Amino acid sequence: MCDPILVLGLGNSLQADDGVGCRVIEALMGRELPSGVEALDGGTPGVGLLHLLEGRSRVIIVDAAEMGRHPGEFVRFRPAEVTLTGSAERFSLHRTAVADALALARELALPMPEIVFYGVQPGRIGWSDELSPEVAAAVPELVDAVLEEARREA
Repeated sequence: MCDPILVLGLGNSLQADDGVGCRVIEALMGRELPSGVEALDGGTPGVGLLHLLEGRSRVIIVDAAEMGRHPGEFVRFRPAEVTLTGSAERFSLHRTAVADALALARELALPMPEIVFYGVQPGRIGWSDELSPEVAAAVPELVDAVLEEARREA
C-alpha cells in the first residue's frame, strides 16, 4: 500500500484570506476523507514546511497566492508549471514563503514529494479571522476540487 496523500492547508487564519488553506482543512475534517488521505492544517510553517513534506510521496497544498486574478479564483498547478519566486540566497528563518522553502530544498538536493498546489487569489489580507465574501464563497468548490484530486491520486 502507498503512503497516505497529505492535503496540507497553509496560511494564517487571523489574516483574513491568508487563512483560506486552514479553512479548507476545517471543511475537509467535517467530511469523510477517501481511504489513504490525510488532512493537516500546516499554519505558517516557514522552513518547517520541509519537515511536513519529509517522507511523503504525494502532497496537495492549498494556500493563498497572489496571481493577479479575481478574489476567490483558484488555480491548480504543479511547481514545474510556474515560476516560483523563491530564492535560497535570500532565505530567512524569520519569514520564509513556500517558494523560498522549496528553493532551499532544491539547493540542498532534498528529496521532495510530488506536489500539487491549489493557489487561491486573496481579496483581503489583514487582521481578521473571517475570509472575504468572495474567498468564503469559493471554499466549497475548492474543497470539492481537492477531494476529487485526492480520490484520483489515492
